[in-house]
Amino acid sequence: MTQRAPGNRERQLTNIHGVSVISSAAATGSRVIPSEDVDRAFGMPVGKLRSRAGIESLAYVAEDENELTLAAKAAQEALRAASCGPQQVDWIVATSETHHDYPSLSAQLHSRLLVRENCGALDTGGACLGLLNALAVAQSLIGSGQAQTVAVVTADVHSRTLTPGRVAGEFGGLFGDGASAFILRSAAHNNSSKAYRLGEFLFGCAGQYAAAIQVSDTKDGALEVQFDGEALSRAAITRMEKVLTSVELRSGIPRSSVGGFATHQPNPRLVALLAKQCGVSPNTFPPVARVSGNLGSSTCGAALHEALRIAEKQSRDNLRPIFLASLGPGLLFGGGWLTPRD
Repeated sequence: MTQRAPGNRERQLTNIHGVSVISSAAATGSRVIPSEDVDRAFGMPVGKLRSRAGIESLAYVAEDENELTLAAKAAQEALRAASCGPQQVDWIVATSETHHDYPSLSAQLHSRLLVRENCGALDTGGACLGLLNALAVAQSLIGSGQAQTVAVVTADVHSRTLTPGRVAGEFGGLFGDGASAFILRSAAHNNSSKAYRLGEFLFGCAGQYAAAIQVSDTKDGALEVQFDGEALSRAAITRMEKVLTSVELRSGIPRSSVGGFATHQPNPRLVALLAKQCGVSPNTFPPVARVSGNLGSSTCGAALHEALRIAEKQSRDNLRPIFLASLGPGLLFGGGWLTPRD
C-alpha cells in the first residue's frame, strides 16, 4: 500500500483547523500493592508513603507484563475508541523513561500493532516530560502535512528498575508502572463533536535545579541516585505554577475556567499544594499518583486520559479547556492546553 502525501489543499486545511485528540486510553500494572507493603520492602516505617506522600497503593506489573504489553494495551484501546484501524496510522510516537532495549519501544509497537510498513516510528525522551514532547512532535507531523493520524504512546515500568537494595525507598517507593495512548488527527478530517483540539506548547529548562535529581548507572549494575527531596519539591511546585501561569497567559484562558489539569504528579501531597498555590480546586487534578504511584512519562498521560474521560460525560455546552504541565530531570519543563473543538 502506497502512502499518499497530503496535497496543498489538505495542508491548508490542517493549518486552519489544527490537530485534535480524538481518543485516549490508559493502562497500569495489574498488581495493586498497598503502600504499606512497599514501605516494608524498602525498609521504611510502615505508613510513611501514605502519611508523607499521600500514596495509598502502587500499580506494579505482573511477571508477563512489561513496557510493550502495557503500551500495546493502551494503544489498542485508543484505536478502538477512535474507530481507527491500524492501517490508518501514519506515525507512532512513543516515549518511556524505563525502556532501554533495542529495538526501541516505537519499533516494537509498530510490529505489535500490525500497522503498515511505511508508518513511521519515533521515540522521544524527556522522562516525565516525555508525553508533552511526543504530543508536540505529533502535532508538528500533522501540521506540516506529513501525517493525518498519529498514535502517541507512553509506557513505564519502574518496579523492575527502582528496586529495594538498588535505590532508597524515599525515591524508589514513589513509582508505579503504567501506560497511556492518544490518537491524534487533523481536525479537518475529524467530525467528532467532543474531540479536543491541541493548542500551543511551551518548553524550557531551569538548569539551576539540575542537581536536585540525578540518576546514573554504575559499573556494577547498580543505580547511583542523587535525590534532594526537599529541594526538588520546592522546585517542582514553583516551576509548575510558573508553567501553568505561562499557559494561562499564552492561551488567554483563565485557570478558573479550566475543567482539568493534566500535570506531572510527583506525589499527591505536592499536587494538593500546587492546586492551593494556583487557587484552583484539587478536584480538577485527576488523582493518578494516589492509587498508582508516580508513573513517570505516563503520569501526565493517565491524568489527561482521565480528564478526557470525564469530559466525554459532559454535554457539548459544558465542555471546558484542559491544561497540561510537566517537569523532567534537568530541570526540563513544558506546558500546553486543549480546548473543545468549535
